[in-house]
Amino acid sequence: MNTPGSRQHRPWRTLSSELVLDNRWARVRRDICELPNGHIIPDYYYWEGGDFAQVFALTASNQILLIRQYRQAIKQVVLELPGGLLDPADPDPLQTARRELEEETGYTSDKWTSIGALTLSASKSTMRAHAFLAQNVTPSGATTHELTEDLEIVLVSLEEFHQLVSTGAIHDACSIAIAHMALDALQNQR
Repeated sequence: MNTPGSRQHRPWRTLSSELVLDNRWARVRRDICELPNGHIIPDYYYWEGGDFAQVFALTASNQILLIRQYRQAIKQVVLELPGGLLDPADPDPLQTARRELEEETGYTSDKWTSIGALTLSASKSTMRAHAFLAQNVTPSGATTHELTEDLEIVLVSLEEFHQLVSTGAIHDACSIAIAHMALDALQNQR
């Protein structure tokens, strides 16, 4: 995309690339890169994280479905939108979103809208969040949690959601961005 006043940026040239860490929790790659000006970066590290789906789930009474859980990386309990890593067996991100919403919360929806994808820390990660709006979600039954998941379901009004963001109680960047995208999509539906 060429915006007014922008200049053409040339990509870096990858001279070599090596996977230096590859396990269940992380994949880290080290590239040797040549910049357009000829300068060599001998140790550019980044995380090859898996893409994931995240869902802004809204009940018929306009309650937003959130998950409260502990996150080891930041060593805090967080409030965030439900979601999870894309499964290679899923045909597309929507299938992951449907599955994760039901597994994590026990809720389902028959009204889904794909609202875009976000990059996460584009300078240090390949991860993307596939964003979905699920409307008129209803409880369907039991949840299925992974060993690392100790989840609490929290329903909040739109006003409460905004207050939780403004006070820092919700600080997950993806959840905030996807909520904004979902609210724009809802506004455009009217």
